[in-house]
Amino acid sequence: MSIRVALLGVAVLGAPLRAQGNFLSAMEYSIAAPIGESQHFGPGSWSGANWEGRWMYRGRTSFGALLGFNEFYRRDAGTTSFPAGAVTGDQYRHLLVIPMLATAAWYTGKYDDPRWYVGGGIGPQYTEQIFQLGFDMRRKASWGLAVVPEVGLAFQAWYGTGGIVALRYHLPTQSSPFLGSTRRRFPYVSLSMGVGYR
Repeated sequence: MSIRVALLGVAVLGAPLRAQGNFLSAMEYSIAAPIGESQHFGPGSWSGANWEGRWMYRGRTSFGALLGFNEFYRRDAGTTSFPAGAVTGDQYRHLLVIPMLATAAWYTGKYDDPRWYVGGGIGPQYTEQIFQLGFDMRRKASWGLAVVPEVGLAFQAWYGTGGIVALRYHLPTQSSPFLGSTRRRFPYVSLSMGVGYR
């Protein structure tokens, strides 16, 4: 799966919908900071986006879905040690994560605007790792499960539009072995900001 396919999927699903009362369809720009093993793929991600749909239930809760992506990459030159030996040269590392989550949230007030909320999501996540040394490129893709707690702010805007600001902690299951023989987990924290139609 390429980054172009991920972008197309997010763009199609995030196309503006007509106002539908208690439903919000929003496109979000997402930046992210890596944690743990994810730091091998760069200091941060400025390339990310989400589509999110939320259905309000009884004023203070919502249920929905989220599809998005973040990508991390790093270029290095030098020597890297592996269990079987060391390699030297120009290196490129790339990590692409695509979560597909069922979400839920609880809001602080029924009619307040803006409204703080706490919530989270759970669902499958596609992970793709790329390591390139000179002309030699290795790629590994795998599927796992991700749990994503979040806190955020939801607000109304104008003419039936609304917005979301969300801080999320992405905790996936371990990916299959890639370089070396150990399984790795790629957690990260993301900050998303988006607008959409109610």
